[in-house]
Amino acid sequence: MELRQLRYLDAVARRRSFTQAALDLHIAQSALSQQVGRLERELGVELLRRTTRRVEVTEAGELVLQRARRALAEADGVRGDLDALQGLVRGTLRLGGGWVSRGPVHPAALIADFARAHPGVAVTVREDVAFALLGQLRNGDLDLVMALVDADTLDGLDGVRLLDEELVVVSTLDHPLARTKRVRVESLADEPLVIYAAGSALREALLALVPGGHVVAEANELETVRELAARGLGVTLMPRSIVESHGDRLAIRPLSPQHTVPFSLVWRAGERPTPAAEAFREHVLSTVRA
Repeated sequence: MELRQLRYLDAVARRRSFTQAALDLHIAQSALSQQVGRLERELGVELLRRTTRRVEVTEAGELVLQRARRALAEADGVRGDLDALQGLVRGTLRLGGGWVSRGPVHPAALIADFARAHPGVAVTVREDVAFALLGQLRNGDLDLVMALVDADTLDGLDGVRLLDEELVVVSTLDHPLARTKRVRVESLADEPLVIYAAGSALREALLALVPGGHVVAEANELETVRELAARGLGVTLMPRSIVESHGDRLAIRPLSPQHTVPFSLVWRAGERPTPAAEAFREHVLSTVRA
């Protein structure tokens, strides 16, 4: 039994796909399948059950994975400890994010600065709605997530609030709401709304403020939501930092009363981070505090 085989098994189990696991591991799918098959023959049990649509982990596979993941964590820890002793940070960093872009918390800038300081770290960034990313963080597919969530309310996760994002009303320049300095929350109840897809923290915030609102469209990308509002399909709420540079074609008005959503850096609670994740976490916190 080799650590490499255990790592391959873990990758397939997490992705529920040989194809996706092979892409993550940067190896041929045939080589991956061969090594997992060799491990199964050595142990004399079926670890993964292949179906036409996905891969399922067998009961025996779950037992093996419990010990395999502990062994892999210890092996990775040895490398991390030795690198720390030498003042090095190497490895991989898997980030998830739904981005803001105000002040020091500009994710692209944070990642670029970190990568320049730590050239031995390979950084992967995954973008999706907040709750999908948090699910991937919980199951170990991501190391850290930056999202519009309150870290204190998340089961099994820990984190730190980096800033509070002000939500603003976005509409066309000729919309009646554009003639007001502030938009009363209750006045949105009669407006057609463009909202975000299921799993989005912004969707939850909007529907909490306007329960039972008249939803005319949903979209998964902030740019799409913004464009639909710009073309008059409906109004929406967006973080000010995302939309403030578009004031030439959109009316941007604060809410009354003001409403904010937290933007946080989140990680798995009670688990030692990888050296790369720890280094990025410290990089973000030191940048925000500067």
